[in-house]
Amino acid sequence: MFPLDRLSEIQQRPQDFKLLERVPLTRDDVLTRLPIVLQAAEPNERLISVVFLDTETTGMSPVKDKIIELGLVRCTVSLDRKLILSVDRVYDAYEDPKVPIPEEITRLTGINDDMVRGKAFNQEEVLAFFADHPLTVAHNAKFDRPFFDRRFSSLGDLAWACSQNEIDWHMLGYGGYKLEFLVQSSGYFYDAHRACNDCLALCFLMVQMPDALEMLLTNSLQLVYKIEAVNSPFNVKDLLKEQGYRWDSAQKLWYIQVVSPEEAVAQLNYLQSIYPEALNHVKITSYSAQDRYRS
Repeated sequence: MFPLDRLSEIQQRPQDFKLLERVPLTRDDVLTRLPIVLQAAEPNERLISVVFLDTETTGMSPVKDKIIELGLVRCTVSLDRKLILSVDRVYDAYEDPKVPIPEEITRLTGINDDMVRGKAFNQEEVLAFFADHPLTVAHNAKFDRPFFDRRFSSLGDLAWACSQNEIDWHMLGYGGYKLEFLVQSSGYFYDAHRACNDCLALCFLMVQMPDALEMLLTNSLQLVYKIEAVNSPFNVKDLLKEQGYRWDSAQKLWYIQVVSPEEAVAQLNYLQSIYPEALNHVKITSYSAQDRYRS
């Protein structure tokens, strides 16, 4: 709650305080007013549908664990102006995993066994969200897509984009890429780690930051080249991190994703400059939006 008893201090020393506002799309009354039109479409402009997606699960393994909450926010986007024009539909539901929810998941999400008992996702309603094959955006698509594809196997050919990996948040002035951090750095807050709230917060962030949305849409339409620095020596890890590489804890290697053949060649040259045997081990894989982030 806002400390009203400290208003006099805030007025005297405003430079020592920071005000956070609840993300408007996550207010209690907002979802009763759908669709929410943000901007009117212009004549003859190209429009696409985008679905922001988030899952809460019983764990980290899409093979062993289950989705317990699914959030979907469907928007209309101008492909020409790279702007979200409207928030059209929202879906938020629980599903019973048929096993007890681990305590650490309940602590993180607030979701307990009583909240999901006997509940199931409405298959027809979920499929209707994706009837026209919209671009599906998750903030950690590498996590969400394998769970979603396993639960809704008929939707396995959707085009996916990741707002965590396909937006250069550092270039946009942010010191991190976690969704809650990005939202707070923009002057807002929301109740995180609930699927629908995460979707609405991400949607709002894209409304507030058209440069980020433009980067996401542009990159989603291109091939992505994933460069894996296989067998890179331990003593170059800091150099790789500074270059923008990320650590894949499952495969035990550093990797980076770029969106042009020229950037891929530049990375190969860089890797060879810091460990000469790189070209004998580096793995390069190209992915389209339909292929990216599969398990």
